[in-house]
Amino acid sequence: MPAVLGGALVALFAASLTNTIAGIALPTIAGELGGQDKVAWVASAALLTMTAATPLWGKGADRRGPRPLLLAAIAVFVAGSLIAGTASAMGWLITGRAVQGAGAGGILALSNALVAGLVPARERGRYTGWFGMSFGVASVAGPLAGGLVVGAWGWRWCFLGVVPIAAVAAVLVRLAPHRQPPASRAPVDYAGGALLTGALGGLVLLLSAAGSAWPWLSWPSLVLALVAGGLGVAALARELRAADPILPPRLFRVPSFAAAVGASFLLGAVMFGGIIYLPQYLQVVRGHDAVGAGLLMLPQIGTMILASVLTGRRIVASGRWKVFPAAGCALLVAGLVMLAPLTPATSPWWLAAAMAVLGAGTGMAQQVLVLAAQNAVGPGDLGVAGSAATFARSLGGAVGVAAFGSVIASRLRDGLPGDLLGTPEQIARLPAALAEAVHLTYTSGLRLAFVAAIPLALLAFAAVVTVRETPLR
Repeated sequence: MPAVLGGALVALFAASLTNTIAGIALPTIAGELGGQDKVAWVASAALLTMTAATPLWGKGADRRGPRPLLLAAIAVFVAGSLIAGTASAMGWLITGRAVQGAGAGGILALSNALVAGLVPARERGRYTGWFGMSFGVASVAGPLAGGLVVGAWGWRWCFLGVVPIAAVAAVLVRLAPHRQPPASRAPVDYAGGALLTGALGGLVLLLSAAGSAWPWLSWPSLVLALVAGGLGVAALARELRAADPILPPRLFRVPSFAAAVGASFLLGAVMFGGIIYLPQYLQVVRGHDAVGAGLLMLPQIGTMILASVLTGRRIVASGRWKVFPAAGCALLVAGLVMLAPLTPATSPWWLAAAMAVLGAGTGMAQQVLVLAAQNAVGPGDLGVAGSAATFARSLGGAVGVAAFGSVIASRLRDGLPGDLLGTPEQIARLPAALAEAVHLTYTSGLRLAFVAAIPLALLAFAAVVTVRETPLR
């Protein structure tokens, strides 16, 4: 069991790391491959395919078992990493990231499901803490790792470097016993899966491109919204009729499952939308390089690790879990309130304290909600339940990044001329008066984003409170 757990954790770490490590390399990539107008798609392509593919991986695990599906997801992830790392043109790099994202979606959904199927429900709490630590550390430490890798070996190793890590994970995952789920006589709902994938892909594409590639109020945005909405309605109608749907609507009639998935969505929006901009603040406003900004995020990383591990231990000892995501959401609210009065001159100690509070809240809440979703369903739905919570968190992150990014971009457009916007290095070379104007305007946009995230964290708290706690046994 330790080897299998290690394989699942290593796979999860590699998949989570690629979501953040590549961001720090984007300026270097654009300088070498060209295509500055397409560089945002290096991140968006992976987010799109990861979100859209997650429910399909979860359903496949419930039909075929999690081990073979997780191995397939790792293989897809490795293939995408190789394509991205050896790309000679921006188009190939974006293609590789799309393939990598599809594999990462499977890893995020199935690594937890693999372990959940091998241990009693109560023991899942212990592993929930480890999974939360792996996901959280990779997500927050990505900018630091990216800065070190780009500086030492070049941007390609942001993608190639995860290949041996994923290979080790695959070797360890193969040691897990293969448990074939009971055969289902109902055919796989391929049509429903295609409609659902199209709807989710269209939605993530809209959220990623609108406001950057084209305005929100434009024909491309309207067409994408209509297409995504139409496919979503068609997918829902199909899933309601299908004998064995990809994402069973019946699960959402279980109040605790629906509340856990809803809380995961809101938590994703807060985590990725409201908090992901902290490294940018440290670089753009405080003048730190990527490595320095990553080091200053250590308070958040440290408390996230500590909270994840201690939460898992307490769940195993008591069999109770509801208090932890509730307390985690409350801590997120507290951390966001601490950041609401942010200025360019905010005390580093206050900033470190706020990040520590945010890290503790994230560590206590994020993975326990996956456990809550799985605990609300039967053994035959563990894969799809875990993937639903993971998918909701990813989708919430896409919504949060788009929404809060629009808030910040709007403040920058209103407060600054376009020729003052640039990379942190370009801003640092501006005359002092102009640099101060950029810092003040950027910080005011961040304050709006943090304030906007507070009600989402409160809603996540309310959703967790409505979940009926069934003790783990």
